[in-house]
Amino acid sequence: MQVTRSSVFPLSFCAHRWVENLPVVERALAVWPSLLIYMEAVRTKRVPNPGTGSYDTIAAAIKDPLILAKLHFYMAIARTFTPFLKRYQTDEPVMPFLGRDLAEFLKSLLRRFIRRELLQDATAVQLTRLDITDRKSWVRLQDVDIGLGAESILTSTKGERTVLEFRTECVQGLSNMVLKVQEKSPLKYPVVRQMACLDPAVIYRDPDSCRRQMKGLVKTFLEVKQVPLTKELLKSVEAARTRYRDYLTEERRKKELEAKGQKRKAAEDLPRS
Repeated sequence: MQVTRSSVFPLSFCAHRWVENLPVVERALAVWPSLLIYMEAVRTKRVPNPGTGSYDTIAAAIKDPLILAKLHFYMAIARTFTPFLKRYQTDEPVMPFLGRDLAEFLKSLLRRFIRRELLQDATAVQLTRLDITDRKSWVRLQDVDIGLGAESILTSTKGERTVLEFRTECVQGLSNMVLKVQEKSPLKYPVVRQMACLDPAVIYRDPDSCRRQMKGLVKTFLEVKQVPLTKELLKSVEAARTRYRDYLTEERRKKELEAKGQKRKAAEDLPRS
């Protein structure tokens, strides 16, 4: 603090909790100028070398000319993951929306490095089967979406080969992420896709499709005979239905309040005679 005059410090990184690491990388970028000041103070022996692992990590990072581009790229990807992860860490009845949101999340990753024509009319199932290891499906390295922050850093980076190698690493990283999502994706299961029939927006927009999905859903449940209808299961289903009704009621109440607020504001904005 005496050297940098800063009271803001880095946050701890958690390797297996994506939802917690967006603030970490944002803080890392925020304190980077202060870290450079501190490292320079150590180099000129104005302050002693702490001799810690954290110091060695920062010292190695400073030597990397692309460290800021890497941090910005990571932040861009984390901002794609975080909203989805936060929404589905909940007890609310969000299962009807999982298929749609997961497909859109997967597309948002694929759009960064896969040619648009391959994604334009792709269904949720096709997204999980798309061969992203085929380089013919990739966009040019210059067109890979690595985020505006990383792009800005690269404009001042010397060496075209260095930049292309970085972009290649970004594509490889994106490819590995998508492969993991494809491997574990619930979109492969018909039940997840059919649950969209309980989405009020889908019911309103395409009732015929909802009927077909509901029939498929009921058929699937009837075929799964190994699941006994115990009292505990029935209670759980009833509780889920109650939570879902409460959720719909709350959403309707919010919309009504919002509509009333807009009407009130419009009335207040009318010129008075």
